Amino acid sequence: MRIGNNSQGIWQLLSRVSENRANTKGAKRSGAGGNTIADLLSGHFKNSYGVEGMEITGKTDWKRIVNVSDEMKQHVYEDVNKEFYKYGGMSGNNTAETDAYYDKIHSYVKTLDLKTRRAAPWTLNQLHLEIAGRVTQAVKAKDPAWTAGKPISHDVLDEIFAGDTLYQDSVNALYAKGGKGLDMKA
Repeated sequence: MRIGNNSQGIWQLLSRVSENRANTKGAKRSGAGGNTIADLLSGHFKNSYGVEGMEITGKTDWKRIVNVSDEMKQHVYEDVNKEFYKYGGMSGNNTAETDAYYDKIHSYVKTLDLKTRRAAPWTLNQLHLEIAGRVTQAVKAKDPAWTAGKPISHDVLDEIFAGDTLYQDSVNALYAKGGKGLDMKA
Protein backbone atom coordinates (compact mmCIF):
# COMPACT_ATOMS: atom_id res chain seq x y z
CA MET A 1 0.00 0.00 0.00
CA ARG A 2 1.40 3.35 -1.00
CA ILE A 3 0.87 6.37 1.21
CA GLY A 4 1.07 9.47 -0.90
CA ASN A 5 1.10 13.17 -0.29
CA ASN A 6 -2.30 14.18 1.07
CA SER A 7 -1.81 17.94 0.92
CA GLN A 8 -4.40 18.27 -1.85
CA GLY A 9 -7.06 16.68 0.41
CA ILE A 10 -6.17 19.00 3.30
CA TRP A 11 -6.45 22.07 1.08
CA GLN A 12 -9.80 20.86 -0.21
CA LEU A 13 -11.03 20.43 3.36
CA LEU A 14 -9.79 23.88 4.39
CA SER A 15 -11.36 25.50 1.34
CA ARG A 16 -14.70 23.78 2.14
CA VAL A 17 -14.56 25.04 5.71
CA SER A 18 -13.76 28.54 4.46
CA GLU A 19 -16.55 28.28 1.88
CA ASN A 20 -19.03 27.09 4.53
CA ARG A 21 -18.07 29.98 6.79
CA ALA A 22 -18.78 32.45 3.97
CA ASN A 23 -22.12 30.79 3.17
CA THR A 24 -23.32 30.70 6.80
CA LYS A 25 -22.34 34.15 8.02
CA GLY A 26 -24.84 35.19 10.68
CA ALA A 27 -26.54 31.79 10.71
CA LYS A 28 -26.28 29.04 13.28
CA ARG A 29 -23.50 26.71 12.27
CA SER A 30 -23.26 22.99 12.67
CA GLY A 31 -20.24 20.76 13.00
CA ALA A 32 -17.14 22.56 14.20
CA GLY A 33 -19.16 25.60 15.23
CA GLY A 34 -16.96 28.07 13.46
CA ASN A 35 -13.75 26.98 15.14
CA THR A 36 -10.85 28.50 13.27
CA ILE A 37 -7.44 26.92 13.12
CA ALA A 38 -6.34 29.52 15.69
CA ASP A 39 -9.19 28.37 17.99
CA LEU A 40 -8.16 24.76 17.64
CA LEU A 41 -4.48 25.50 18.25
CA SER A 42 -5.22 27.67 21.30
CA GLY A 43 -7.65 25.19 22.85
CA HIS A 44 -10.51 27.72 22.78
CA PHE A 45 -13.20 25.45 21.34
CA LYS A 46 -16.67 26.65 20.40
CA ASN A 47 -19.87 24.64 20.29
CA SER A 48 -22.04 24.32 17.20
CA TYR A 49 -23.46 27.81 17.87
CA GLY A 50 -20.02 29.40 18.01
CA VAL A 51 -20.02 29.90 21.79
CA GLU A 52 -16.73 29.24 23.53
CA GLY A 53 -16.73 27.14 26.69
CA MET A 54 -19.86 25.12 25.93
CA GLU A 55 -18.23 21.97 24.52
CA ILE A 56 -19.23 19.06 26.78
CA THR A 57 -17.91 16.08 24.83
CA GLY A 58 -15.90 13.94 27.22
CA LYS A 59 -16.46 16.34 30.12
CA THR A 60 -18.54 15.90 33.27
CA ASP A 61 -17.94 19.21 35.05
CA TRP A 62 -21.09 20.72 33.54
CA LYS A 63 -23.36 18.57 35.72
CA ARG A 64 -23.03 20.73 38.81
CA ILE A 65 -25.06 23.39 40.53
CA VAL A 66 -23.62 26.89 40.26
CA ASN A 67 -24.93 30.22 41.39
CA VAL A 68 -27.07 31.89 38.74
CA SER A 69 -28.63 35.34 38.72
CA ASP A 70 -31.92 36.01 40.47
CA GLU A 71 -33.25 37.26 37.14
CA MET A 72 -32.63 33.87 35.53
CA LYS A 73 -34.11 31.99 38.48
CA GLN A 74 -37.22 34.16 38.12
CA HIS A 75 -37.23 33.51 34.35
CA VAL A 76 -37.36 29.74 35.03
CA TYR A 77 -40.06 30.19 37.69
CA GLU A 78 -42.23 32.20 35.29
CA ASP A 79 -41.83 29.53 32.61
CA VAL A 80 -43.01 26.81 35.00
CA ASN A 81 -45.92 29.04 36.02
CA LYS A 82 -46.91 29.49 32.36
CA GLU A 83 -46.62 25.75 31.68
CA PHE A 84 -49.07 24.92 34.45
CA TYR A 85 -51.57 27.70 33.83
CA LYS A 86 -51.56 27.46 30.05
CA TYR A 87 -50.67 23.84 29.29
CA GLY A 88 -51.59 21.80 32.37
CA GLY A 89 -48.00 21.20 33.38
CA MET A 90 -46.68 20.48 29.90
CA SER A 91 -44.33 22.66 27.85
CA GLY A 92 -46.90 23.38 25.14
CA ASN A 93 -46.33 23.59 21.43
CA ASN A 94 -45.75 27.29 20.92
CA THR A 95 -42.38 27.50 19.20
CA ALA A 96 -42.13 31.26 19.65
CA GLU A 97 -42.55 30.92 23.44
CA THR A 98 -40.00 28.13 23.61
CA ASP A 99 -37.51 30.03 21.47
CA ALA A 100 -37.92 33.18 23.59
CA TYR A 101 -37.36 31.18 26.79
CA TYR A 102 -34.16 29.54 25.54
CA ASP A 103 -32.87 32.64 23.75
CA LYS A 104 -32.83 34.47 27.07
CA ILE A 105 -30.91 31.60 28.70
CA HIS A 106 -28.44 31.45 25.78
CA SER A 107 -27.84 35.20 26.00
CA TYR A 108 -27.29 34.96 29.74
CA VAL A 109 -24.87 32.04 29.46
CA LYS A 110 -22.71 34.00 27.01
CA THR A 111 -22.14 36.63 29.73
CA LEU A 112 -20.68 34.12 32.20
CA ASP A 113 -17.03 33.24 32.64
CA LEU A 114 -15.82 30.05 31.00
CA LYS A 115 -15.61 28.15 34.32
CA THR A 116 -19.34 28.58 34.94
CA ARG A 117 -20.66 28.66 31.39
CA ARG A 118 -21.26 24.92 30.95
CA ALA A 119 -22.87 24.41 34.35
CA ALA A 120 -25.35 27.33 34.30
CA PRO A 121 -27.84 25.75 31.87
CA TRP A 122 -27.68 22.51 33.89
CA THR A 123 -28.44 24.48 37.05
CA LEU A 124 -31.37 26.29 35.43
CA ASN A 125 -32.76 23.00 34.12
CA GLN A 126 -32.48 21.42 37.57
CA LEU A 127 -34.31 24.43 39.04
CA HIS A 128 -37.04 24.00 36.42
CA LEU A 129 -37.42 20.34 37.39
CA GLU A 130 -37.45 21.20 41.11
CA ILE A 131 -40.20 23.81 40.77
CA ALA A 132 -42.29 21.70 38.37
CA GLY A 133 -41.99 18.70 40.71
CA ARG A 134 -43.22 20.72 43.66
CA VAL A 135 -46.13 22.15 41.68
CA THR A 136 -47.05 18.68 40.43
CA GLN A 137 -47.10 17.34 44.00
CA ALA A 138 -49.25 20.26 45.17
CA VAL A 139 -51.72 19.85 42.30
CA LYS A 140 -52.00 16.10 42.92
CA ALA A 141 -52.62 16.78 46.62
CA LYS A 142 -55.61 18.93 45.60
CA ASP A 143 -56.75 16.66 42.73
CA PRO A 144 -55.36 13.09 42.92
CA ALA A 145 -56.91 12.23 39.53
CA TRP A 146 -55.01 14.99 37.73
CA THR A 147 -52.43 13.98 35.10
CA ALA A 148 -49.98 16.14 33.21
CA GLY A 149 -51.60 17.96 30.30
CA LYS A 150 -55.03 17.97 31.90
CA PRO A 151 -56.33 21.50 32.69
CA ILE A 152 -55.93 22.68 36.27
CA SER A 153 -58.31 25.00 38.08
CA HIS A 154 -56.82 28.48 38.21
CA ASP A 155 -58.01 28.72 41.82
CA VAL A 156 -55.79 25.74 42.69
CA LEU A 157 -52.83 27.22 40.81
CA ASP A 158 -53.39 30.67 42.34
CA GLU A 159 -53.14 29.07 45.76
CA ILE A 160 -49.98 27.10 44.86
CA PHE A 161 -48.19 30.04 43.26
CA ALA A 162 -49.30 32.58 45.92
CA GLY A 163 -46.44 34.33 47.67
CA ASP A 164 -42.81 33.37 47.19
CA THR A 165 -42.72 30.19 49.30
CA LEU A 166 -42.73 27.84 46.30
CA TYR A 167 -39.96 29.82 44.64
CA GLN A 168 -37.77 30.10 47.77
CA ASP A 169 -38.25 26.47 48.80
CA SER A 170 -37.35 25.31 45.29
CA VAL A 171 -34.20 27.44 45.12
CA ASN A 172 -33.13 26.35 48.61
CA ALA A 173 -33.75 22.67 47.80
CA LEU A 174 -31.78 22.97 44.55
CA TYR A 175 -28.71 24.37 46.28
CA ALA A 176 -29.04 21.91 49.16
CA LYS A 177 -29.11 19.01 46.67
CA GLY A 178 -26.16 20.53 44.82
CA GLY A 179 -23.80 19.59 47.69
CA LYS A 180 -21.04 17.94 45.71
CA GLY A 181 -19.76 20.26 43.04
CA LEU A 182 -21.62 23.29 44.39
CA ASP A 183 -19.84 26.38 43.15
CA MET A 184 -21.22 29.40 44.94
CA LYS A 185 -18.44 31.75 43.82
CA ALA A 186 -19.62 31.84 40.20
